[in-house]
Amino acid sequence: MRILLTNDDGFDSEGLQAVADLFKDGHDVTVVAPDNQKSAASHSITLPPRVLPYREISGRDYKTYAVDGSPADCVKVAMTLLCKSPDLVISGINRGENLGSDIWYSGTVSAAAEASYYGLRAIALSLDNKHADYQQYMRCARFVKKNLTALTAMDISPRTMLNINFPNAEPKGVKFVRMNTQRTFIDDYKYIDQTTIDPTGDRSYCDLDGETDEGYCLDGYITVTPLKLDRTDYVALDSIAGAKLEL
Repeated sequence: MRILLTNDDGFDSEGLQAVADLFKDGHDVTVVAPDNQKSAASHSITLPPRVLPYREISGRDYKTYAVDGSPADCVKVAMTLLCKSPDLVISGINRGENLGSDIWYSGTVSAAAEASYYGLRAIALSLDNKHADYQQYMRCARFVKKNLTALTAMDISPRTMLNINFPNAEPKGVKFVRMNTQRTFIDDYKYIDQTTIDPTGDRSYCDLDGETDEGYCLDGYITVTPLKLDRTDYVALDSIAGAKLEL
C-alpha cells in the first residue's frame, strides 16, 4: 500500500516517526509534513504571492519532505507533486487529543480532511498525552497497523475521514462514537497589559457529554469518529427553504 504521512507537529515529531518506522516495512511510505510546529492551524492554506519552500530530509528509510506551510498545504503539495495517488493518508500521531471542539482547530484533522477532498481514505490519529514518548506513540501505531485492513475496508464514503483518539492509559476497549459538540472547556484568557492578552491560561471543564468521543476517551477508550466534509444542516435547510427574502 502507498501511504502518505503528515501531521501538524512537524516532520520530526516522534508521533509521526513512530507511524513511519512501523509502516515502512511492507508499505511504500512518504512523509510530507510541516517544517515546524503548526498546531491549531486548522484548514488554513497558503495563498499567492507567498510561495511554499520545501526541502527533502536525507538519512531516512523513507522519503521525507519538510514544507514551510500548513498541514493542508502539505497534503495539497503531496497530491500534486511529491506523492501522487496514495492509497491512504494518515495524519499524526498528534501530540495531544483532538476531541470535540478541538476538531475545529486541529491541523492534524484538517490534513486528513484535505485528503478526503481528493476522495482518499484518510485517518487522523491523536494521543491524549502532550508529553508522550516514542514508545507510547509506537503502541498507538501498532493498533493502527494491526487493524489497517478493517479500517480501510469500512463501508463509508470516500469523503468521510476517521478521527481516532488514544487515551493516556492502557485502553479499556474501542468505541465508535460521535464528536462532542458541547462547550467542554472554559479557556482562561488573561490580560498581560492593556494591549496584550495571554491565551495560555488554564482550561477548566464545564459540561461533558460522556456518550461522545471526549467522554469515552477521557474514560480510557480508543475512540473512532467518522467525520464528513459536508457541513450542511439538512434539517435546517428544509426548514428555511420556504422563507421569503427580498432582492
